[in-house]
Amino acid sequence: MTQINSQVRNYILVGISAGIIVGCLFAIKLYGRDTWVIISLAIALLIFGRSVDNILKLFAIKESIEAKKQLKIEMKDERNTLIREKSGSKTNQYMLYLNTAIILILGFKGVEIWMLGLFGFLILAQGVLSIGLYNYYDSRY
Repeated sequence: MTQINSQVRNYILVGISAGIIVGCLFAIKLYGRDTWVIISLAIALLIFGRSVDNILKLFAIKESIEAKKQLKIEMKDERNTLIREKSGSKTNQYMLYLNTAIILILGFKGVEIWMLGLFGFLILAQGVLSIGLYNYYDSRY
């Protein structure tokens, strides 16, 4: 029953937000790019996107009990956990490389020092998180 109510709510939200989007587009034609019209359009687009996402999830996800049990087993499987953690580690490593390349490129382009400091702080924070999470997962296994 809850599933049906949320599905009906999503359809209603899609309809209402689509109407607001059309209304905002007409208001843009009449009033130009007024701030309240743009904000209303952005909020309506967010609601529309979220509702459509929820509707698509209802169609895409199988809600059978066996599928939920199988998903739970796969999530707790040690091999899958190890693969997830290794892929997260590699992603973190490549993001550190990318951030370092960005800061070097920006440094050679003559960007202001505060922007370089901002990216430098990003690299520092990511490095501290990497070391902390590495120690956490190392002690876990």
